[in-house]
Amino acid sequence: MIVEKQISIEGNHKLSGEITVKGAKNAVLKEMILPILCEGDYVLSNVPLIADVSYMQEVLNVLGIESKFLDNNLAISSPSQIGIEAPYEIVQKMRASIIILGPLLARQGEARIAFPGGDQLGPRPVQMHLDALEKMGARFELNHGVLIGTSDGLKGVEVNLPYASVGATENTLLAAVLAEGKTVIENAAREPEIVDIVNMLTKMGANISGAGTSEIIIEGVERLKPTNHEVIGDRVAAGTFLAAIFSTRGSGKVIGINPEHLPMELKKLKEMGAIIDLKENSISVEYDDGINSIELATLPFPGVATDLQPIFGSALLQAEGTSILTENVYDQRFQWIPEVQRMGANIQTGWQHAMIKGVRNLSGAPVQATDIRTGASLIIAALQADGISSISGVDHVNRGYENIVDSLSLLGSTIEYTNNYE
Repeated sequence: MIVEKQISIEGNHKLSGEITVKGAKNAVLKEMILPILCEGDYVLSNVPLIADVSYMQEVLNVLGIESKFLDNNLAISSPSQIGIEAPYEIVQKMRASIIILGPLLARQGEARIAFPGGDQLGPRPVQMHLDALEKMGARFELNHGVLIGTSDGLKGVEVNLPYASVGATENTLLAAVLAEGKTVIENAAREPEIVDIVNMLTKMGANISGAGTSEIIIEGVERLKPTNHEVIGDRVAAGTFLAAIFSTRGSGKVIGINPEHLPMELKKLKEMGAIIDLKENSISVEYDDGINSIELATLPFPGVATDLQPIFGSALLQAEGTSILTENVYDQRFQWIPEVQRMGANIQTGWQHAMIKGVRNLSGAPVQATDIRTGASLIIAALQADGISSISGVDHVNRGYENIVDSLSLLGSTIEYTNNYE
């Protein structure tokens, strides 16, 4: 007998109250590997208790770097000698593992990394990473699915990224901090998580300017030092809870998030009819009178984050009129749509566009999460639906959200984990 955990939701309950989000998944996973660059003891605070953090701990462990949780603090100890290889059985769990390539080459001059796995969201080529590192003096070969990188010493160069890739910006940045000379990253990604990574690197002694702009300049240093760092709040988790509250016609506050990290998303929520109140470290949302249809296109920061496209899409399922979603970042980001159609959603797709015609009622149904954000979008749809929905594939959701069932329960949702016996 196979037992699969599911999330069961009884819909049609208004959400209200306050909720605090923890540290950003897309920042902490990269900050966890900064100890690759320098031996010593580190403490990361405001770390979310999510599966992806546990997976990254496994990556660190196989390199010989120890880490230990105490509440939401993560203590990391990097020894003087570390490993260079991340095997397939570790890396396959999470594509973010490729980010160890740059720092391993910078400190060790060698890296052996199996191709990453994680969510099935279409092609996520690492060629931009390799091109930038090769320009800095690294050499690569592929041997039976293992990427082998070597270097006799990285040197600063000018790297012009063809696309403002977050991953390529990060890998280049982490390699450049110990490279000889100056590295300039043109068309760099501008996401708040990159700014947070740079803030931690600066505390470690790195010489970096331009974070948050399209040009980042790194003057290589001979050595770094360990440090402590508090991770910024998770803007995708915050956007998820804001969308959940508003779509159920409720009102509430999300604490632990800088509103400047969600500029376009907050604009779109206002266009949808939400009343928004901003404080330095919180965002309040309130339903007023109906949900308006909107047009929404994903773009690199400061545009709407691709991670929030399925979530905002589900918040529009009962909007008045027709909404248009355009996905400009990842293909296969519409995997949530066939599942919400099982609940009565009226959506048509074509290439990178989705047209959502708002419906009066949604009906609870059994649905399947195929990735983190699809899972979150299905939860939001279920919160609006009549009856009970069962969401399987919840392991995906747990990769990106800390105790989402408990969090939504605190806001008034009738939600629980259940077992599905096969």
